[in-house]
Amino acid sequence: MALAVAVTLLTACGSSDDEPDRITGAKDSAAESDDSPSASPSPAADGDADAPEFDFPEDVEVEVESEPTGDGAEDAILRDHGYAVQSIRLGYAKQDPRLDVLEQYLGGNALQGWRAGIDKFVADGKTVSGTVRYYDREVTSRKGGVATVEYCEDQTNSYAKMADSGKVLKTEPSPDDFIRHVSTMRSTEDGRWQMVHESDEQGAAQCRTS
Repeated sequence: MALAVAVTLLTACGSSDDEPDRITGAKDSAAESDDSPSASPSPAADGDADAPEFDFPEDVEVEVESEPTGDGAEDAILRDHGYAVQSIRLGYAKQDPRLDVLEQYLGGNALQGWRAGIDKFVADGKTVSGTVRYYDREVTSRKGGVATVEYCEDQTNSYAKMADSGKVLKTEPSPDDFIRHVSTMRSTEDGRWQMVHESDEQGAAQCRTS
């Protein structure tokens, strides 16, 4: 299941007619400019005492790979970016496009687009299941209160699921399960970084691990 915020696609998540089920977020949204085991809570991997808790269902797992960069500002951007991608997954898992944590770590076109994607899943009676992995995350540019984060996503073990019946809509692994994302992050007045825009490339060769 491919979750990308600008062109959000659900690839490994299959639909009832065996065609790939696609999640669409803020598709090609314009980048914003800067002028300045059982539903147990999962805090972010960096051990931040102030990290939000993500109470994913027992059949949903999100792996956000992160290594300290040695730059405090970049580490803060990647920390909050990790919270953003987890909050998106939680919105799908809980069928709730208006979670507080979504509003904390997403804004602008990204928030609007992901809400629309979750709304579409809810309308179709779907939620999510399985494991999604985010890796090779890197801050590639930073200017004032705006930064760019590039990263990969692996959805080979991520699927859509019918909310009522619990039926998991599996498909065969595909190169399209690997997505390259580019996120625009913007700092907020209270010191957080929000994802405000995202674009993606489905089937990106540089993200394939197999």
